[in-house]
Amino acid sequence: MNSVIKRIGTGYHYMRSWPMVPELASRFPENRVIKATRFAIMWMPVVAMVTAAAQLKLMGQFSAPFWAQWLFIVTLPLQGLYWLGWRAVQPLPLPLVNWCKEVRQRLIEAGCDEAPVTARAQYQHMACLLDRAFKRLDRAFWRQ
Repeated sequence: MNSVIKRIGTGYHYMRSWPMVPELASRFPENRVIKATRFAIMWMPVVAMVTAAAQLKLMGQFSAPFWAQWLFIVTLPLQGLYWLGWRAVQPLPLPLVNWCKEVRQRLIEAGCDEAPVTARAQYQHMACLLDRAFKRLDRAFWRQ
């Protein structure tokens, strides 16, 4: 149970550090998952409350299928955060490691101090690097 909570926390940190820019939307599923997770965090508690109120009003009691549906609705944001936490700790494939090294080199050329990208880099490391890069590099670099 503790590892699930830790994974959800990692997912929340990853969600906050991932740069939500259109240039990355076509290459990584993170943009879509983060948008869906933020939507679920905002609206699923409301949907769960409306569902419970409608069930109670129409049936006068809570049935077993209601509890299954309600549990699914309530856990949707947690499912998104869990997936993001899982993705954050996955090792980067070699092509992405090389691309991150190129981005790091451009940041160094722009005068930023950056830690080296290792072969054991994870998606969380890439998210932090890309966030700094989008803040400091011009948009012409990303159109290449």
